[in-house]
Amino acid sequence: MTGPGGRSDEPRTWFVDPLTGQPLETETEAERTLPIPVVRDTVTRRRLRLRPTLGVLGLVIVLVVGTTATYQARTAPPPSAQDLVLPDPVMPTRIEPVIAGWQPVQSDDHPLVFDAPPDWNLEEPDVAIGYETPAGELVTLQGVARYHRDFCPGSDLSARAMAGFTTIDEGEVGGTAQAAEETTLRWAEAAYGSLGEGQHPKTEIGKAGPVTMLGGGATATAVTTTVVPTADAPCPAPSVAITAIALPLRALPGSGRYHVLLVLADQGIPDAVARDIVLKMGATIRRE
Repeated sequence: MTGPGGRSDEPRTWFVDPLTGQPLETETEAERTLPIPVVRDTVTRRRLRLRPTLGVLGLVIVLVVGTTATYQARTAPPPSAQDLVLPDPVMPTRIEPVIAGWQPVQSDDHPLVFDAPPDWNLEEPDVAIGYETPAGELVTLQGVARYHRDFCPGSDLSARAMAGFTTIDEGEVGGTAQAAEETTLRWAEAAYGSLGEGQHPKTEIGKAGPVTMLGGGATATAVTTTVVPTADAPCPAPSVAITAIALPLRALPGSGRYHVLLVLADQGIPDAVARDIVLKMGATIRRE
């Protein structure tokens, strides 16, 4: 983005004598042609490294606070109070769950919604949770719901399961099945590969299967990869099921990306999230 100023048709600030209305003699030509300063609200990003749960090392939470705005001074006098017309407040649209009693999960970065069971905890829509790979790559989820949050006293932020939206570029894969499979493998490496000091985690890739979604208007593809963590972590689980439900490109045409609902769920523990619950969550995906 180019800042304001520098063109003849843009407003400039002139310094004048308040009594005569004439330009002040002390003003130089350079000062007259300086661009109007731009005042910007800052965008603050905070990352917090957390101890592992779900066998995870290098968990990062990114909180996006505020917006970026640009303001430019004008030489015209401000309008009077009688001229000010305030717009009517816009009330947020309430999104109803597809499954009665479940909770809609929204994301500021994805125009999609899915439902989570009533005993899951929802993060704010502007929260992104991510994992850093041993190579330094960061993969993130937005629109996050977590199951049995803060269950582990040995971890700063723990959960027995987590769900949210992520993406993978269209040019990196050959279709929804490959998009789903590749997403599970990337997250297995990011979340669990670092536990073994760069060793690849043990994985077993399941078969791809269809998931009817978006009101029956599209069919997504689900792949579940089972991961055995390479090292112990606080409150570990014997294995983790990583399920990726990849939407077809026509669900969001023109984006150049496959949008994926990803669910990571501890297995071999009491009250583990079953695959049919994960697929039920995937069937609720729809446009916001």
